[in-house]
Amino acid sequence: MTFTIDTVVQFFPRGGSAQVIRYLNGELVRRAHNCRVLCGSLGQPGELSHAASFYQGLDVAAMDYTPAATTYAQGGSGMDGQASPFHPSYEDRGPHAPDRMFTAISPHTTQHLIRAWTRHLTAHRSSRADVVHIHHLSQLQAVVTRAYSSAARVTTLHGTDLKLLDQAQQHARLAAELQVPLATLAQACRHPDPTARHDALAVLLPASADPELGAKIHAVDWRHWAYADVWAACMQAYARQTGRLVVVSASDRSEASRLLDIPADDITVIPNGVDITRFVPQHLTEGQRLALLRHWLVEDPQGWTPGQPPGSIRYTDEDLGSLLTTEGRLRPLVLWVGRYQQVKRLPLLLEAFAAVIKETSPAPALLLWGGYPGEAEGEHPYDTVRRLGLDRHVYLLGWRGHDELPTGLNCADLMAAPAVNESFGMVYIEAAACGVAPIAAAAGGPATLITAQGPQANGWLVKPDDVQDLAQTLLTALTHRDERTRRAANALQLVRQRYAWSRVADRYEDVYQEAHRDR
Repeated sequence: MTFTIDTVVQFFPRGGSAQVIRYLNGELVRRAHNCRVLCGSLGQPGELSHAASFYQGLDVAAMDYTPAATTYAQGGSGMDGQASPFHPSYEDRGPHAPDRMFTAISPHTTQHLIRAWTRHLTAHRSSRADVVHIHHLSQLQAVVTRAYSSAARVTTLHGTDLKLLDQAQQHARLAAELQVPLATLAQACRHPDPTARHDALAVLLPASADPELGAKIHAVDWRHWAYADVWAACMQAYARQTGRLVVVSASDRSEASRLLDIPADDITVIPNGVDITRFVPQHLTEGQRLALLRHWLVEDPQGWTPGQPPGSIRYTDEDLGSLLTTEGRLRPLVLWVGRYQQVKRLPLLLEAFAAVIKETSPAPALLLWGGYPGEAEGEHPYDTVRRLGLDRHVYLLGWRGHDELPTGLNCADLMAAPAVNESFGMVYIEAAACGVAPIAAAAGGPATLITAQGPQANGWLVKPDDVQDLAQTLLTALTHRDERTRRAANALQLVRQRYAWSRVADRYEDVYQEAHRDR
């Protein structure tokens, strides 16, 4: 059966869910389904965040966030008062980003977002949509209920929504235990000076407060959680408007069932996929790898320092020479891929890497591929690298197009991304499809993707948040080339059999048919 499918996501293209939308809809179009993507967009044509450019070849109706982002950069609000208000986010993206966390958004602003998106969907929806596929859990569930009267609904959760809900519930309980309103805690954290914020929170703690409770209160930046209780209640309400609910891993099914009070049997697990026609082993020579590194680091640098634009980190040919051994051979290369989010545990990797370079000869080099411009949770990796004295061992390549990632992965001898609580982790199967064995934390989605022991081992798993275990695993993987080759071959075979987008699309077609039949 051929469907008309409207895919709805409020974010501009930048994360893993955007890649899922691009590849899944591309596969559905090839199967003669009529697909439209209604989404956010940022920037000008040709930029990676521009929706029509990113989703090239698909029918796109985008809400342009560029005016809202400009207003924010000039000191105004990117949401309130904007005809096309900037979307909120599930993480703290730093002071330079125009998107505030959902839990910091007032109910008044949320209603403004709902009205704006209702207008957008009503004006641009397909006239006879059979299915509306919503990505993430947010106010869009309420919007779709208003804008589509008869279409079946399917919602895919990508994990960040569940993590925010979990944190919101925890922080709301913490405030209740202290018997202080969330808004009061948020106000106490408004001062720009950390010492003043600490003192303001200390005033709210009763003299009899348990020291452990006090430590927990001081560990939270309450500016982001003023409406945590309101948002948690909204998420519960939106969950009743999701239609058919899909998650990307078995661990997320358990979390969704627990946090949203939905029977696990009512939640479908469909993993993300990988384009096995583009993510393939390229068998690059050392000369080819070095030429690519020169392009990314010297000719077209995209790395950035805090508060500065892409390209503010520039390397020279002398810096490039540090990637070579005294014999003129390329040092072993470890690749990390992702955004500068705390969940990615990049500081942990850098600490482990600082230990590894002291134990191996030749010492490996670490390439950091990613970091969306202007977004960084916690200490910026550039500052961490300098603090740890890793300037000649770690290279920041910046945020580059997904189209370049297959070649980037093929330049690596090993891919390491010790993220904790990752819902799925597309980069692990993308690395595997390129013939590069991954290292991941034994938690969340990656723990279900990677087999670490036995004849079918296809990568390595490390204890979550364990610097020593990560360092030892890196040493083992880097010093046993034959084992890397064996695990990479197993990973490549598994990905081709299980995670091709054609198989993922098969599963979604089944869900669409079920939702359409039961509407």
